[in-house]
Amino acid sequence: MSVPVRLLHLTDTHLFADPSRSLRDVVTHESLAAVLRAAQSPPQWPPAAILATGDLSEDESRGAYQAFADLLAPLELPVHCLPGNHDDPERMRGLLDRPPFTLCATPLIGTWQLVMLSSRLPRNPAGRLGEAELARLDEALSASTHEHALVCVHHQPLPMGSRWVDRHMLADAVEFRQLIASHPRVRGVLWGHVHQASDRHLDGVRWLSTPATCGQFLPGSDEFATDDRPPAWRWLTLHPDGRIETEVCWLET
Repeated sequence: MSVPVRLLHLTDTHLFADPSRSLRDVVTHESLAAVLRAAQSPPQWPPAAILATGDLSEDESRGAYQAFADLLAPLELPVHCLPGNHDDPERMRGLLDRPPFTLCATPLIGTWQLVMLSSRLPRNPAGRLGEAELARLDEALSASTHEHALVCVHHQPLPMGSRWVDRHMLADAVEFRQLIASHPRVRGVLWGHVHQASDRHLDGVRWLSTPATCGQFLPGSDEFATDDRPPAWRWLTLHPDGRIETEVCWLET
């Protein structure tokens, strides 16, 4: 008998090779370490896996990915990663594409298929999946016999209602959403990039963004603005019947 699957979603860790460096007054290594400590409490812990949806680095350095690996590997959990616009996929591959990490994989957990996509464009804050990645998504969803699917990407496929951040969304979002609509097994789409939480139900699909493990952006702002909310993470419970239960948790400061 299938049981619910619990996942921990981390995104936009923005680590540096130098663990003492800060991004907009947040020391990102310390904030990620604090998030991980806070998440390791019952009844949620341990999850079946951790999802890390991009901008794991801020400086695209090998040292940043080594720092990420050093913080996550001791948890002895699968960590499924994908790149964001601040990432270097080749350097990620060197450290985050071997156990317990995977990079842009399609893991199977319980009755669920996960699809981790790359929307990174070189030297561009916006994103695009492109023909090859859309075809990979279509093939993965068509071939799987698992009942439900959760699709993960870095850039937002839905507008956030913030003019500046929506200039940097998924360029082929229309094609992506059409593909999602053609596969009724998809129950949820999950992303980072926007440093804020959102939760929408559209056409039978749950569309979710998760805040960063460092600083946040101010929702609804036309120009760049930061929020004073603390680092955060998201819990997801994937049920055998296709339901998704989820909660965003904020670090107490």
